[in-house]
Formats: sequence, structure tokens, C-alpha cells
Amino acid sequence: MMRRLIILLCLLLLAGCTEEPVAPAPAKKNQKVRPAVTTPQLEKVSEEKAVEKFAYSPIGQRDPFESLLRKEEQARKVKVPLTPLEKFDLGQFRMIALLIGKGQPRAMVSAPDGKNYILKPGLKIGKNNGIIIDITTSAVIVEEQTYDLAGQLVKSRQTISMPPKKIL
Repeated sequence: MMRRLIILLCLLLLAGCTEEPVAPAPAKKNQKVRPAVTTPQLEKVSEEKAVEKFAYSPIGQRDPFESLLRKEEQARKVKVPLTPLEKFDLGQFRMIALLIGKGQPRAMVSAPDGKNYILKPGLKIGKNNGIIIDITTSAVIVEEQTYDLAGQLVKSRQTISMPPKKIL
């Protein structure tokens, strides 16, 4: 149905494109042509517009052809190899246990690769340069550093919390 419509439109366009002789316009007799009236103000405005040209200045602007992800990639290119905890997003970790008592608090999480890891404050975790800030009785608090669309460094706090208890 759609093909037929397209073919019909093409045929109509081709039929309208034929060259037919155009009759010359009849000559008008006894008409005097007056010259167009120009005012000095209109001439000045048109001259000013002709002189004004737009010039793009890239100073203080980001390059529109530069990748938005490049800055984040450059920040990640550190000579220190990634730990297994830095290969996954924070949302992929599952909290198993919290150990709070004497000394430094610790938490145990399960990663998507099936391995369990013990966390303590100061460890790096997650793909966004996350650092564990604190371990509370209900969650692990992680501070992540990301770049927004303007290229500015943004710090945000995320949590990995204990799953709700299941009652049997």
C-alpha cells in the first residue's frame, strides 16, 4: 500500500515537471517607473549589519567535538591496577554481614563473580572511584567521584545496605 502511494506521488511529480512553453507577459504601455525611495537611516542600518560578523570564541567553552567520557577515562588511567572490587558497580554488591565491635568496623559483601570480600573504611570500591568512608550498623557508606556533562567533578555518597530480613 505504501509503495503504491510512493510510486503515485513520483509519477505526479514527473508529470508536473514537463517543460511547456511559457507565453511572454504582455507589455504594459504608458507606465512610468518611479525610482525607489531610500532613506539615509536604512542605508546606515544595512551597512552596520554588513560590517557586523559573528566570530566564535572558544575561550571558556568546551569543545563540542570532544568526547564527554574522555575526562572520566583519563581519570581512570592510573598506573595502579584495578582491584576486584573496582570492576563492578556498587549496585551489584550484596551485603552479607556487618562486624562492629572492638577495633575497626568491617562488612562482608558478595560480588557478582561469586566471591565474598571483607570491606573496611578506606578501601576503593566500584567503577566510579568510590572510597568506603564509614561502616554503620545498617550500611556501608561509599563516596564516589564522577564527572557531569559540563566536565565538573561531582562527589556523591552511595550506600550498600543490608537486605531486609526474611521471616520464615
